[in-house]
Amino acid sequence: MLQGLRPCLLRPGPLQLAGSGRGRGGEEPGGPGLAGTRWRAMADLTLCAFLTKVLCAHGGRMFLQDLRGHVELSEAKLRAVLRRAGPERFLLQEVELRDGPWDAEAEVAAGEGAGAGSGGGATACRVMAVSSARLCARYQRGECQGCDQLHLCRRHMLGKCPHRDCWSTCSLSHDIHTPINVQVLKSRGLFGLNEGQLRILLLQNDPCLFPEVCQMYNKGVDVLYGYCSLKDRCNKFHVCKSFVRGECPFQPCKRSHQLIHAATLKLLEDQELSVSSVVNFQIISVYRHKKLHKMLEEKDHSASTEQPQGLGKQGALGAVEARPFLPARAQSPRKPQ
Repeated sequence: MLQGLRPCLLRPGPLQLAGSGRGRGGEEPGGPGLAGTRWRAMADLTLCAFLTKVLCAHGGRMFLQDLRGHVELSEAKLRAVLRRAGPERFLLQEVELRDGPWDAEAEVAAGEGAGAGSGGGATACRVMAVSSARLCARYQRGECQGCDQLHLCRRHMLGKCPHRDCWSTCSLSHDIHTPINVQVLKSRGLFGLNEGQLRILLLQNDPCLFPEVCQMYNKGVDVLYGYCSLKDRCNKFHVCKSFVRGECPFQPCKRSHQLIHAATLKLLEDQELSVSSVVNFQIISVYRHKKLHKMLEEKDHSASTEQPQGLGKQGALGAVEARPFLPARAQSPRKPQ
């Protein structure tokens, strides 16, 4: 499937992505100046699209050494490309290598940094495909004609659309190559993905495709079950819905951020959902939560250090009242009447 792309992408000449060749006229494509910067940006864009395609063809994540087998780059140059792209495209993690059969909970623990280096064993760099591409929620309700998100049938992307074999009876698009979808993919540097690879990418990034979260669990003061009367018999995920959306500002949070454990694994099995994709979703979500929490801490610290000296009582009270404003809003599970 990928063999036809490699010779074209990595052939010698101006499009060679190793960064050491010369372009037309003998100039150095990656040399100094605006032309060199533009060439490097174009080369990185093409290479990142290809790397995303390879990762998604292998379940959304690979070890760096395995990924190197698909490109003619040294490890140092490949790392440089991935780092320039940033965690918005590729999440790099140093994880401890484990023996024995694959274990979902151990995989999550390694992805959260719980095991890297702690056991004194060998470690390796793991690369995960990250993307800002999302399915348009309004399109699912027939309310959007065009935007910067993907217009695709959610159930089809989950492999559950009852009309997937008869497109004429489903009002939503099953085609990733419509003009709107092609433009969205192109704008996010995702050109070249087939439907199966795009599905893998979305499953580990888009909350829209995450299994249904129990709304009643996310309400009430009971930390274990919230208002959910079904408790352990509930067939929905008892997890923090804000965490799943990448919006939870609490550290720690009274709602669960653990998407993979014994109960959820049973749910995934019953609903025939991909455990591997949920593991990837968990690891990426943990990274995003830490990033959001750090950003809020820095914003709070900046606000406190920039506060003018000699504030009166009214100004000081205003500053104190303003600081918990964001967490208070996020914590409230009820909408205003």
